[in-house]
Amino acid sequence: MIDLGLEPTHISVEPGSKSDSIVLTIILEALKDGGKVIWMTRELPDQRRIIDILGNLNDTKLANLIVLEFKENLSGKLEEIKSILDSKNKEDLLIIENWCEKYGRAKSKEINLMKELEQYFNKFRIVITSYSYEDASGMNKDNQKFISRGGRIIQDLFRIIWITKIDGLNQKILIRDGENEFIAESTKTGYKFIN
Repeated sequence: MIDLGLEPTHISVEPGSKSDSIVLTIILEALKDGGKVIWMTRELPDQRRIIDILGNLNDTKLANLIVLEFKENLSGKLEEIKSILDSKNKEDLLIIENWCEKYGRAKSKEINLMKELEQYFNKFRIVITSYSYEDASGMNKDNQKFISRGGRIIQDLFRIIWITKIDGLNQKILIRDGENEFIAESTKTGYKFIN
């Protein structure tokens, strides 16, 4: 769905854009391509949604997925799996969904944890997601009206991919990756590109 390459990626999602479906679609593609995935999430989405998107994978593919719900203890969970992370390679993916709270600014301890993660584990693909927030100043015209969480530190360390809703098109999102823009549509089995 999204070209993740090898550089650390931060997907900044407009609230209401079904970030869990985006994450599950990325996981689906990585597993179908033969990679191993560690999916860390603050809170697991509805089980039905997981089954809808990942349910057609065979047991061999699903065995390559580790799922961890971290709630408020991301650093503790990362510490628990360091030995697993040490064995990953460039085809593998660590995805951390909602690395910071949905509201307010990202806490400095969360930002520092992402900085450490990016520096320590740079031999496999890392994707973090968070909700973007509206720019009340109106100064941030390049990224529509949203700002990504984590400020300059995260922007310097991670490639930012923006996902925003398309007004009037309930099931469609705009994906902005640098100069490239794509439209994707939400389906029962995840997001699909339509352009």
